[in-house]
Amino acid sequence: MKSEIKKHIRQLLCDYKKIEKQLKKYEDALVYPQSSFSLYFEEKSNEKISLNQIVFHKFFLNTVEEVLSDATSDVRDIFISKYKNGYPRKKNEIVAYETYLSLSTIKRRDSEFLEELARQLGWLEV
Repeated sequence: MKSEIKKHIRQLLCDYKKIEKQLKKYEDALVYPQSSFSLYFEEKSNEKISLNQIVFHKFFLNTVEEVLSDATSDVRDIFISKYKNGYPRKKNEIVAYETYLSLSTIKRRDSEFLEELARQLGWLEV
């Protein structure tokens, strides 16, 4: 797998909580349009997002959840430590300490996880 694809998937995974929060905000705006209409404009957000981005983010979150549901507990622990509760430059040594796994296991499982995500998203080269 190309390093650019890995880097892009890692960036999306690091933004996982932000994407979840953003999608929840949009879902609330659709379900409760009257109450959230005023809240939406109170935030004074300059962020613009297209419908395609919303659809992709929803697809990405569903794909991550699907891959994690079929994954081992090691992969889920790594995901939670490194991406969901982590930050973009979190070192594997810290993840190993938090998950009680070896560095080689962290690297291997993380690489397998990224490869499976790329395959599910259709980004893997044939």
